[in-house]
Amino acid sequence: MTIAKNPILKGFYPDPSICRVGEDYYLVNSTFSYVPGVPVFHSRDLANWEQIGNVLERKSQLVLDGATMSRGIYAPTIRYHKGIFYMITTNVSYGGNFYVTAEDPAGPWSDPVYLKVPEGVDAGIDPSLYFEGDKCYYVGQRQKQNARFFGDCEVWMQELDLERGCLTGPDYILYRGAMKDACWVEGPHLYKIGEYYYVTCAEMGTSFEHSISVARSRELTGPYENYRCNPLLTHRHLGRQYPIQNIGHGDLVDTPDGEWYLVMLGTRPVNNAAELGRETFLARVEWQEGWPVVNPGEGKILERQPVSLPEKSLMPDACPAWQSRMEMRFTAPLDKRFLFFRHPKEDTYQIIKEKEIALKCNASRPEDVDGVLSYMGVRQQSRSFQTEAEVFTGLKEGEQAGLLYLYDDDNYLKFTVLRRKEGVAAIVEKRENKRNRILSESIIGETGLPESESGSWLRLSIKGRGQRTEFSVQGKVIVSGVPTEFLSSERAGGFVGCTYGIYAFGDGTGYARFRNLVIEYPGL
Repeated sequence: MTIAKNPILKGFYPDPSICRVGEDYYLVNSTFSYVPGVPVFHSRDLANWEQIGNVLERKSQLVLDGATMSRGIYAPTIRYHKGIFYMITTNVSYGGNFYVTAEDPAGPWSDPVYLKVPEGVDAGIDPSLYFEGDKCYYVGQRQKQNARFFGDCEVWMQELDLERGCLTGPDYILYRGAMKDACWVEGPHLYKIGEYYYVTCAEMGTSFEHSISVARSRELTGPYENYRCNPLLTHRHLGRQYPIQNIGHGDLVDTPDGEWYLVMLGTRPVNNAAELGRETFLARVEWQEGWPVVNPGEGKILERQPVSLPEKSLMPDACPAWQSRMEMRFTAPLDKRFLFFRHPKEDTYQIIKEKEIALKCNASRPEDVDGVLSYMGVRQQSRSFQTEAEVFTGLKEGEQAGLLYLYDDDNYLKFTVLRRKEGVAAIVEKRENKRNRILSESIIGETGLPESESGSWLRLSIKGRGQRTEFSVQGKVIVSGVPTEFLSSERAGGFVGCTYGIYAFGDGTGYARFRNLVIEYPGL
């Protein structure tokens, strides 16, 4: 018996999809406009997860030109069939639905095969795959033909010719949701379990009313019988103060011994703000009278989820999904956990040595959608954190370098140093809802620091406790008590979570040097 601590993937890991191959489990998540896209996780006990790769690493796989933060990649599905892994998803910013393949889930993955659909037909989003015999079926979400409102959707299916990337034969409407006037019936998956086919889906959007519903049929094409006890899972009845909310968008998986589990997204908001974004949770499923029941006797997500598998510790060289201290290395290839906002250019960064890197001072801020942002970050995984790095002050006048705490294009906190004639200045800047405000600006000088002819190393730190942050230079606090609730979908809109890391800005000619990027989660 193993105990999985929920969430099993902390931080911005939404829309989980899972599959099993033998005793190995593989899981993927949405990444929207971050690069690389779609992380791949591996586990042998559903509790301890390691990141083994990213599906979409090349620009030929993932076009994000001009994409704002909550665009790009929506809701991937991972499946395995006859020695091949398939990942199907939607790039809402370019090309629509596509799939890629790999023999090894760690990669490399193929270039995308974009779904061919008749002109004027909208295939929808949140695609999934179902294999039966030699046939593959596309299962997706789309707006109803005579939709009464935006989000009046249905689950549908059609055979998919994987060689040609086109849908073929008749299409079938499988399910229109459990609730009367259900909106955003999406995130569907199809399974054959025993004598029934089951279709699951999310309903009511990704916020507080989010839920998972299920229907079944003895025939692949239906009709599908609605589960009279739907929703299969939701937390909306637990109230807005419950610590885990927005539960939905699930995917089922079995163990070799026939036990069943469900992964799904959820949030952990405080003061109606979930800066960590939508995270991945796990629950046990029991079959009763031919229907799935989630955590019988509880009916909700457990903080400590028992799993009927022996615990399998990660190998020493693994890239764990969770670490209380992350000392980020700058090596080639880069650490799998690093993220860029859209694709960087080849000259955006230069690796100097394992713990030192140079970022080009590109003339782009997060809100500049047509620019190339010089930013390398990792996902925030707890509200109690300390993110710090050393930055070299040998900058040209007007260049900035430091730390960026990023939600999206129009909501972030920026902590940088820049060289002025009167000395080195430290600036804390807030952008909220497209409005910029300087929170602190001071000349800190370089007195007493180890100097070279061209500059000195300064240690910048952002410390979070609860939903308040403080900003320090060389251990000296320059501003504190900065709230972070605005860095969330509840306040800013969108579908992502926060990341933080190193950032540079300038006229595009110089480089800023960084070293010793460390993220700590004290007390956890």
